[in-house]
Amino acid sequence: MQRGNRPSLGERVARPLAIAVLCATALCLTALARPASAQVFTPLGDPLKGERLFETKGCIRCHRVDGRGGTVGPNLSRLGQQRDLLQLAGLFWNHSPGMSARMQELGITRPVLSGSEMADIMAFLYALNYFDEPGDPVRGARLFREKQCVSCHGSGGPLGGIGPSVERLGDYGSPLLMIQAMWNHGPDMQERMKALEIRPPVFEGSDMADLLAYLRREGKREGLAVPSLVPGDPREGWKLFTVKGCIRCHAVQGEGGKVGPDLSQRRLPQTPSGLAGLLWNHGTRMREIMERLDVPPPTFTGSEVSDLVAYLYFIGFFGPPADAARGRGFFTAKGCVRCHSVNGKGGTVGPDLARSQAVLSPVEAARLMWNHAPLMEARMHELGITWPTLEGNEMADLLAYLASIPGSRSTPR
Repeated sequence: MQRGNRPSLGERVARPLAIAVLCATALCLTALARPASAQVFTPLGDPLKGERLFETKGCIRCHRVDGRGGTVGPNLSRLGQQRDLLQLAGLFWNHSPGMSARMQELGITRPVLSGSEMADIMAFLYALNYFDEPGDPVRGARLFREKQCVSCHGSGGPLGGIGPSVERLGDYGSPLLMIQAMWNHGPDMQERMKALEIRPPVFEGSDMADLLAYLRREGKREGLAVPSLVPGDPREGWKLFTVKGCIRCHAVQGEGGKVGPDLSQRRLPQTPSGLAGLLWNHGTRMREIMERLDVPPPTFTGSEVSDLVAYLYFIGFFGPPADAARGRGFFTAKGCVRCHSVNGKGGTVGPDLARSQAVLSPVEAARLMWNHAPLMEARMHELGITWPTLEGNEMADLLAYLASIPGSRSTPR
């Protein structure tokens, strides 16, 4: 079965079936700006404004998003997947010469972006990945049997009736509601499966999205209302991360427990259905550790799961802590020093980067590099300098180096 195109971000916000961009982020994308101990969230950008800018600035003439737009450049629907803000900015930088050339060929004026516009567009590209793919109900039906869900849910298995029927499971057709149900009832489900000698299933890839698509389809056949999602607020999610005891085992930006991985340095699934599968797969082990540490396993009600998932999702927007020492090496290796000085030492073609506004914030760095790229490209061509590319966390490391220099305008994030 083909997976259909997703509607625009604005359309998805309006539809109860779709995962909303979150109450806090539909109007203002919120992400960690400092270590977790600071408990501070900084408004960064509005993904809905970013969607409009994507059209008005002409990006959509060359790039497709969710089935809409041009085909000159690549489809950007999943550009933000597994990438943070500065990695996105690095991609913009890497492809800037090629984009400028194509825009000139097509008679398109290269857009200039303000700081807020860059923030909004980055927010839009990153927020796109919060949405699950539609899911394949046919594959979901097959998984429902293969994973032995049918053994306890529904009349199709020999033990059907132990849990809610497959039709009633349509009540949990949204991934956030499924996360809450599977986490809260996980211990009972695991005990039942153990007693019945049923091996607990493992969910990978699109498994959970496809299962949820199947459950929604079956629920509709029974006339059940499509479940709506409670919009999540990452600021409330941060509070829950502490109150529910998550921080006793997991750190964020180095602040918190060391039992489990630092969640700012581990790439979590970027969709709620993916996170549902991850929590189920690791749920038993997590509860064993909590019992050993005398940490009461939390339960979730109301909008708590939505808030917590929103927090976990937007942790990744600023990426892991950067390495200033590596950034210093990149400053020379990438050729930045040939045009730019640092506190008066280096090239004189461009400005002294220790005093540049680029170190003020990741968004400001992205804005300046995008807007000034054509001028830099022309000067580098005159000087015979090859356009450098920035991979992985190299841009973050460079900015950390510049921000670490005494007298610079900022300090590392």
